[in-house]
Amino acid sequence: MATWNDVANYLRGKYKIAEDGGTILRLNFELSGGRSQQVLVGRSTMDAINDEFAQIASTFARVDSVDLSAVLREAGEYVVGGVVAYGDMLAVRHTVPLANLDLNEFEGPFELVLQTADALEQMFTGADRH
Repeated sequence: MATWNDVANYLRGKYKIAEDGGTILRLNFELSGGRSQQVLVGRSTMDAINDEFAQIASTFARVDSVDLSAVLREAGEYVVGGVVAYGDMLAVRHTVPLANLDLNEFEGPFELVLQTADALEQMFTGADRH
């Protein structure tokens, strides 16, 4: 069983944290080809079932700058995450329940959100802004 503090401390120990808000961490990554990507990991709860979650998200485009139908079709090809809108930004987001999480099970979805967001950004915007 993991808690938010376990996940946050795991990330703090393994990666350089760009911003630490306690219940949300921002991490910046340098990727191949000179690209970069930002990932946010935050604590989330679902009161209806009284459970705690870690939410992994990475923005990749402005809502009004891409063909949403094409983005959704492409995102459907990926195993982890879904595309969501945060205000005027699109992000790849994946949420993991903490109740039965082993920390090594966190790394795969975390890496896939990072890589998927960068791939979608490159595919649909041709830019490297996120």
